[in-house]
Amino acid sequence: MLEMYVLENSQLLEQLEEVLLSGEREAVLPKAEIDEIFRVMHTIKGSSAMMGYDKITSLAHAVEDMFSKIREEAPPEAEWEGIFDVVLRSIDFFKDEIEKIKQGNAPDGEADELVEEIRAIYKRLLEGVPLEAPGDAAAGDTVITAAPQEEEDDEAQGRPEEPLAEILSRLTPAEDELVYRIKLTFEDGCQMETVRTFGVIMSLEDLYSSMVTFPEDLNENCDEEIIANGVLIFLTTKQHNTDLISQKLAETMFLQTYEFSEVELPEEELQAEPAQQETDGAPQSDEVVVAAPAAADAAQKPVAPKAAQKPAAQKPAAKDDSKAIQSFISVNVNKIDKLMNLVGEIVTTESMVTKNPDLEDLKLENFDKQARQLRKLTDELQDIVMSIRMVPIAATFHKMRRIVRDISKKTGKNAELVIIGEDTEVDKNIIDSLGDPLMHLIRNAMDHGMETPQERLKAGKPERGQVTLEALNSGGDVVVRVIDDGKGMNRSVIIKKAIERGLTTKSEEEISDQEAFGFTLMPGFSTKEQVSEYSGRGVGMDVVRTNIENIGGSIIVDSVEGQGTSITMHIPLTLAILNGMKISVGDSLYIVPILNIRESLEPKLHKIIVDPNGNEMIMIRGECYPVVRLHDVFGVKTETTSFNDGIMVLVETEAGSACLFAEKLLGEQQVVIKPMPIYITRQFGRIKGLAGCSVMGDGGIALILDINRILTY
Repeated sequence: MLEMYVLENSQLLEQLEEVLLSGEREAVLPKAEIDEIFRVMHTIKGSSAMMGYDKITSLAHAVEDMFSKIREEAPPEAEWEGIFDVVLRSIDFFKDEIEKIKQGNAPDGEADELVEEIRAIYKRLLEGVPLEAPGDAAAGDTVITAAPQEEEDDEAQGRPEEPLAEILSRLTPAEDELVYRIKLTFEDGCQMETVRTFGVIMSLEDLYSSMVTFPEDLNENCDEEIIANGVLIFLTTKQHNTDLISQKLAETMFLQTYEFSEVELPEEELQAEPAQQETDGAPQSDEVVVAAPAAADAAQKPVAPKAAQKPAAQKPAAKDDSKAIQSFISVNVNKIDKLMNLVGEIVTTESMVTKNPDLEDLKLENFDKQARQLRKLTDELQDIVMSIRMVPIAATFHKMRRIVRDISKKTGKNAELVIIGEDTEVDKNIIDSLGDPLMHLIRNAMDHGMETPQERLKAGKPERGQVTLEALNSGGDVVVRVIDDGKGMNRSVIIKKAIERGLTTKSEEEISDQEAFGFTLMPGFSTKEQVSEYSGRGVGMDVVRTNIENIGGSIIVDSVEGQGTSITMHIPLTLAILNGMKISVGDSLYIVPILNIRESLEPKLHKIIVDPNGNEMIMIRGECYPVVRLHDVFGVKTETTSFNDGIMVLVETEAGSACLFAEKLLGEQQVVIKPMPIYITRQFGRIKGLAGCSVMGDGGIALILDINRILTY
């Protein structure tokens, strides 16, 4: 239940924040969005009350009341700014409290100041507005409509009725207790039906001795089944508790109908066949169908006459909707991670079997045929599981709107966030690691790069600045860019600061643009004289680089003074499996990602050039490419150091191209990416040029190359 509460309320808050930020840009909210905010707050209030989170409940109630009034009459334009601001701060409070719950802590935040501020706005909205006539239902009151007196056929609604004897066998009534049946249906669109059902059961906790529910396992998400079929409860209790049970049900929010009746159990019925029970024309019990009562008669239970009880007609449309809804299910991400690990092991085991050294030089046609079929199936299984883990990057991008908005408000700057490629899909684990780096980059763009409206007009730019978040697929990587049209970086100032800190001994003329702007990624590096709330301490960009490298990515900074800055991150599509080319250097094995390989060639057939600084290049079809000797990069001992004996692999990324010099090309290999062992990373840290390692079919270990980082070697 707790997981469901956290998940569903978190999703509601994300949606709500989007609605508010969009409305704030337009300085007004359409009626449909006002209704949406009211509904979300009503939902959060109800679910939090059921879970016993009083502070969240009281704040949600205050926001709900305010929007109840806004639904009736739009506030003056002058009030909108304050409304947007206080509701966004309320969302921050909700998020903080839900995060505490998620971490297993109590939601102990204080919301009194926010509640008072909202009540003050609400009071101003009420001034001069006549109150509703006595007896009118207040906006936001839950109205429970009378259930039809005809007894519904559960089988027609999609849930076959269990034999009564089977249900009774699971109940344990005492001698002075009776068996009762409760049927619940919730309002359309109320959301979190499983949590609400759990709340009903919790409210009756002290009023029954045993209970059977349908759906049975309410610890799982049963929303779709409850929407389609309602909730069926059988419980045992003493007769004097029935009035209190009726009252509890009547007070339940978002309940559309409920039925509460005693189950009469003649002895001969318990021995009857299920088919006889179903075809018996007489009802099993006297149904009690309750409408929303007034306060004075909340405990009364009008009895429906037996003659009025007829089977309800089947509703095909509802059944079809149910089928459509049930085509989607929620799955715990830990189960998907475990499944992905198992698929990875299957891929490794398949490789170990089909490429076993014992099979060399054997002509096994049938075995080879079956091995190809096995490879096809493992590839298909891998693709399906990986697609399950892929999620759009949109949710992460949209969170950045709030950062741009808040910094604009506090610094007096005027900027908008433009999102491109929000449907680009990335592995769920990578998405989770991308939030913090993007937050730092957006803060830097706003605080360092973006000018004030006056400065922009003076420079001949539009008054409103623009920060662009872009995502696109590039081979096996996802490219994420953060671009601003601000004042850009001063190359000379950066190089001067780098020389002062001893980061380079080169002169300004010897330093390339990429190297110069790369200094901003160094720990503690900052050119800002004053430290602000958002940046200037020299830790943000280092955190970005570290986080991106930890997920196997790379980052490049580019800037033009007076025009803006572009920061490009190359991130692997997945952290799980890749297709690579196996090469050898001495006794070591390396994997080069196939998507980075352009071609392989023999260097002795091409012209080798050495510049005055000793840098080696190879001429291929009139183009010069730098040569990277892998044995020098990783300190591997090898007898193959002459270009006449080895092999070149031409690789490329958006960062550039180069030729990797290796000893042998051993063929294509699909590998499962594993992180470097902890004992290695503890001793040596992150090794430049390596993205991870993998177990080969013969049990050996191969190191997976990070081409982006090798090109900057």
